[in-house]
Amino acid sequence: MRLFTLTLIEGGTSNPKRIDFRAYDPVHAFDILEAEAVGQTAILWEGEKRLATMKRSSAGAWQLTA
Repeated sequence: MRLFTLTLIEGGTSNPKRIDFRAYDPVHAFDILEAEAVGQTAILWEGEKRLATMKRSSAGAWQLTA
């Protein structure tokens, strides 16, 4: 399995929350992020490689950018 990291950017704080997880692919990140609030921003990493930046929309969907 591969090692991934989610960095959650919390509004108003300088200490991002870090979540490490092992999975066969990065899709598992969505399961982890299910409980996060609207407006939350997360950065998905695989090792040193930044895979995507994700932001939760007002509709609850995750918008991805590379």
